Amino acid sequence: MDLSQPRFLTAAELEPADVLFCAFSEKGLVHRIISHGSSGDYVHVAIYTGAGKVTEAVQQGVVEETLENFVTRYPYLAVCRCPGTKINGVPDLSNKVIGFCKQHAEIMTPYSAWGAFKAPLLELRELRNPRYWTKPPSSIPVKKRAGRTFFCSEFVIEAFIYGGYIDQGHMNSSRYSPSALAEECVFNLVGYLGSSELATHIFTHDYYLTGGISRE
Repeated sequence: MDLSQPRFLTAAELEPADVLFCAFSEKGLVHRIISHGSSGDYVHVAIYTGAGKVTEAVQQGVVEETLENFVTRYPYLAVCRCPGTKINGVPDLSNKVIGFCKQHAEIMTPYSAWGAFKAPLLELRELRNPRYWTKPPSSIPVKKRAGRTFFCSEFVIEAFIYGGYIDQGHMNSSRYSPSALAEECVFNLVGYLGSSELATHIFTHDYYLTGGISRE
């Protein structure tokens, strides 16, 4: 992809199982905590399931939202695609991911507010004290829980574990904020949804175009 300037997409260019990273806005304490704790601009992440629909883990639980409404909530979205969805990739990956999304949206699997709050704070602690971790966060074993709950990036990771692209033992889904998930480079940037007036800001600050180092 040409990184000389942001590429803005139309909704028609999205594909099922695309991952949508949502940029920081000033609209609330939770976004500020997530952005500060993870030292990143992405405060939410969701999965496009096709036909103009997005599935996400929010306070009401796992829900399906229209893409049209979803994009209005954030300054811009970074649209990313899993390499495993290519023709020579993981068999039936997109359908499995979408099936996972539909299943959990149908029962409105509960939201993990504590997980959403904890993940960026753990990242902040790690940044300030790298010796805190005896193992990388991705290799810390997953603790079994009696009842399944998700926060946004945990939901996305679990969807791609279910689809067979991410190995169960490779990533502890409860340890990743949206920005930390972007930094894992599991998904490849396709382009952006939002106003082209933000092109300069995106080129200067967006993680996928800067590698996390602002051009200012």
